[in-house]
Amino acid sequence: MAESTCLILHRKSANEPYVKEAVKHVRAQGIDLRVRIPWNKKDKSVVVQEALDAGATRIIAGGGDGTLNGVANSLVGDGSSPAAAEMGVLPLGTANDFARGCGLPLNDLNRCLEIACTGEAKLIDVGRANDEVFINVTSGGFGAEVTATTPQNLKKALGGGAYTLMGLIKAFGLQPYESRVTAPGLGTVEGKWLVMAVGNNRLAGGGFEVAPEARMDDGLLDLSAVVAVEESGLSKLTAELKDPTNPDNEVLFYRQVPEFTIESTTKVQFNLDGEPLRKKRVKFSVLPSHLPVVY
Repeated sequence: MAESTCLILHRKSANEPYVKEAVKHVRAQGIDLRVRIPWNKKDKSVVVQEALDAGATRIIAGGGDGTLNGVANSLVGDGSSPAAAEMGVLPLGTANDFARGCGLPLNDLNRCLEIACTGEAKLIDVGRANDEVFINVTSGGFGAEVTATTPQNLKKALGGGAYTLMGLIKAFGLQPYESRVTAPGLGTVEGKWLVMAVGNNRLAGGGFEVAPEARMDDGLLDLSAVVAVEESGLSKLTAELKDPTNPDNEVLFYRQVPEFTIESTTKVQFNLDGEPLRKKRVKFSVLPSHLPVVY
């Protein structure tokens, strides 16, 4: 039997009562929702393709931002052709930054799945980092490196502002990355930076607004970076965090660009919607209005 709507469900969430309740809720409304559960991360693209081969025209990603990233990569492919299906979102992660940024009702899972099954899809931009796709935010620098190896309470602290940043730098003995950013209309900007975010959407790190001006349909990526500062520059960083898009900022760099390349003297840890990437050179670009997403 052909399936038009398929939920790709993170394995750890499959037996949760609230997930079963949400599935039961939409099926009770006459929605023919099929559920597929990948065995592991590598199996995700295979399961998505199986759903597409069975006739699915809407794939719902049930999990955290990493699950959304895996489904988006499967639907977008190399970006040379339209996305293989519409994408819905069932937020089951810890942070759920993409869903939060889309305004989905995170406290009502039944309603989220309802929207994912029946809502109208809107075309959004898709970010690319080299050959990898992201739909929310790519973070880079020591922030991405720390979040990859530390417990949740410390991850939450990363978004706490200037004093937290300086505390983490001291605690981990972290050094800034020497790098240069090249972008159309911006030329080449060289310097040392501590942490950066490339936003297609606004939120990362559990609801922190790292790219406040980002929109998912403007054909642009929002690049936000904290330049290396001494402790004496802490007050300036604190002030600039309150007005991040001010072009006169000296410590907090914020620009909106359609593409740019970042090159560093050492490999930098990046985090694409929760998925790791470690490279010296990354080209960021946009596939404008490429993926139909329901939110």
